[in-house]
This record gives sequence, structure tokens and C-alpha cells, in this order.
Amino acid sequence: MRRIPWDLLRSEKGSVAPTVALSLVALIGVGGLAFDYARLATMDTELQNAADHAALAGASQLDKKMNACARANAAIQTLVTNQTLLANDGGGMPVTIPSEPGCDAIGSVRFYQDKAKTQPATGFADAKFVEVQVNARQARYALTPIVGALQSG
Repeated sequence: MRRIPWDLLRSEKGSVAPTVALSLVALIGVGGLAFDYARLATMDTELQNAADHAALAGASQLDKKMNACARANAAIQTLVTNQTLLANDGGGMPVTIPSEPGCDAIGSVRFYQDKAKTQPATGFADAKFVEVQVNARQARYALTPIVGALQSG
């Protein structure tokens, strides 16, 4: 009867199980990090697409005619409805762009005379380019906080 505990301690059967158990934690952590990074990168792409679509909608109205900037701003606000599907920040799915009343390079909708953005537009007659900045979104990580790699917030 005394021989059984010593045989159990010297046995090499099942010696892979602790290694698998330890590596499983690291594998789940790396998988969670990859999953959350992919969600974050996709959300960034969705926001960039929203800004690009809004800028194209606004640029279509820049024809040097009266109220071109106002029409561009209205097109940016209403012509395209953009949504983020991977932002779970509780702010809803539509991407919002604050309205800008002026035809200048201040705020979320900026008008410029040149492509390099060195000369801000001073009025509807010289506004040739538009830059749109969408409101920031916050992603809540799904799996990364479980392994403690990143904090959501």
C-alpha cells in the first residue's frame, strides 16, 4: 500500500497537462487581444469612411456660387447617413458631425483654398476643398479586460 504514492509521484503520465493549462491562459489572452484590436481597427475604418463620405458630399456643393459653404454644410449633415456597427460606446450608431456656420478653417468642417491646407477659405468664392472631422467614438473591449492586458474606457 505504501508503494502507490511513490509510484504516483514518479509517474510521467499526464505530464503535458500542466504545460497545456499554463499555455492555454496565454493563448486565450493573445486571442482576446487580437479580437479586440480587430474591432478597434474596424471601428477606425468606419469612422474614416464616414468622414470621407461627408467630405465628398460637401465638396460636391463647392461651386463658388452664393451660399456654397452653407449648402456644403447642409450636404455634410444630411446627404449621407453613416453608422458605426462596431462602436459599442452607448452613443448610438449614427456618426455625428457638428454643424459649422462659417466658411473658414475652424471647427469640425473646415474649408480651404488649396489641397495642402495652408490657406483657409475666407468665403464661398474661394472655398475649393473641405475637411471633415467626425466626433470621437469609444470602444469597449470585449475580451481583453478578462486577461488584464488592457482596460476598457
